[in-house]
Amino acid sequence: MKLEIGTNDHFEVRNEKYSAAIAGSFSVLYLSDLHFNRNSNAIALKMISRINQLDPDIILLGGDYVDFKTQLVHLETLLKSISHRDNVFAIAGNHDYAFGVDTIRKMMEVHKIGWIENSSVNITVKNTSVQIDGTQPSAHSNTSDFSILCLHHPVDIIRFKQKYNLVFAGHLHGCQLVFWQNEKGLYPGRLLFKWNMLKKEIDNAHFYISKGLGGRVPLRFNCSKEMVLVEVKGHEK
Repeated sequence: MKLEIGTNDHFEVRNEKYSAAIAGSFSVLYLSDLHFNRNSNAIALKMISRINQLDPDIILLGGDYVDFKTQLVHLETLLKSISHRDNVFAIAGNHDYAFGVDTIRKMMEVHKIGWIENSSVNITVKNTSVQIDGTQPSAHSNTSDFSILCLHHPVDIIRFKQKYNLVFAGHLHGCQLVFWQNEKGLYPGRLLFKWNMLKKEIDNAHFYISKGLGGRVPLRFNCSKEMVLVEVKGHEK
């Protein structure tokens, strides 16, 4: 068990795997709940270094980027570093709406980050067609080889088990204090929040809930900050 008090640049990369009947293999990196503040320069630079090392095929940004408008400089640093990459997409979190989501959206667009809040995008990655929906499930039928739902708030995956291969969410931060955990979730937070867990698999739908990369309260116990990397391994149908 590990106690973290105050601001630091420590985070982990949680590695997950998904096997699918698709033509190619690719990786998806999900970053959420960055909550950049005045002390975030070091962790922003460390995030950039780690992203470059991992070199994912798709990057999804899941919202709650800064705590205050004055700290947008750290988000700007991160976005500049990934603006040259293909297949980077972002949605908003509840904190982004609190001080004006248009500011975040414009920053994303300036740095060529695809803004998919309440919208969808279709891309081709490693000979595989991929549909990515942001924040809200698409009302249209999905004809792509592979489908992803990028969320901020966790929702009930059971409703989407036939529609998506991967679902990502954040928001809960693992409740930041974890005294015990099992296959049902992270406790005691799981007693209050149904989706306070690391993952849930229902048929072919895999739901990953990130513990986030920051938090407004600088206190964590047995709940390390994290990025979530999913390696999608293709195999013949």
